[in-house]
Amino acid sequence: MTASLTKFMTGLIDYAGMFPPAGLDVAAALTNYAGYLESNNGWMLGRCIIPVTQLPNVVHRPGFRFSIIVSHERAQEELTQLSTFKGCVEMVETRIAEEAVSLARCTELVSLLKANLSKIGLQDVQLFVEAENVATTALAIAAVNNSTIRSETFRYVGFKLRCGRFKDQTSPSPEKVAEVISTCCNHDIPIKFTAGMHHPLSSHSPDTGTLQYGFLNIFAAALLFWSGNASKNEIVECVCDKRSGHFDFTRDHFSWRDKTISAGEIERLRRSRVISFGSCSFSEPVDGLRALGFQHNSGV
Repeated sequence: MTASLTKFMTGLIDYAGMFPPAGLDVAAALTNYAGYLESNNGWMLGRCIIPVTQLPNVVHRPGFRFSIIVSHERAQEELTQLSTFKGCVEMVETRIAEEAVSLARCTELVSLLKANLSKIGLQDVQLFVEAENVATTALAIAAVNNSTIRSETFRYVGFKLRCGRFKDQTSPSPEKVAEVISTCCNHDIPIKFTAGMHHPLSSHSPDTGTLQYGFLNIFAAALLFWSGNASKNEIVECVCDKRSGHFDFTRDHFSWRDKTISAGEIERLRRSRVISFGSCSFSEPVDGLRALGFQHNSGV
């Protein structure tokens, strides 16, 4: 097993089986999560993503880690449900309402969300915010992160980028992906991703002709840019690259074309800045890695 692939893939996939297109009920999703966690590939599994409204139906088991989805319309009310939940919550994810367009209002909302988590004793839970207005939201998140008194349990607020859409919605352009990654890096904002990345490499949908991003592409681009080893233009090239031969995991390094990042740097960035992605399937990403020939080198 190569160290670079291990650092790249450890805990990368947050399982979101309750969400489209899988759409499982909570019991089925938790059963799947337990099975994946105990499998030989469990080291690639991150958190189980659950809507906060389903917490009363969650039966917690040792080793389970959760990311909780909170609606922006009822965020304050729904967060109070977390105070009585006995499971291990590592993240809370929500969306900023589209009407919160001003920097002042956006900053107020992000600050209030973080403050509400602290009030219920969950200051060590990491908050991720999704929004259409990336520039304003990034400034708001940076303002909250910079103004908060640091403690051992403080977690930076992060940004969540939706890389795929459901049904007739459109995915962000490669230029948009590059803009979000570079903006988060420049403001030192952790980033996680969601939607569409069931396969390692990017491809064009045979049905719609649209670009479907691969998780290797997205994370390679983010990690290389964050480490200073790729430019913003190269992010665009990387997220569109369909050639598996351009992605190489060795014992000590990961490379895309001639751009390289060490296993140690991958571990550091994955732990604190380039976090994970949500997927309603765990088996498809794992099977995709195997199909690309990483099984022999990685132990996948």
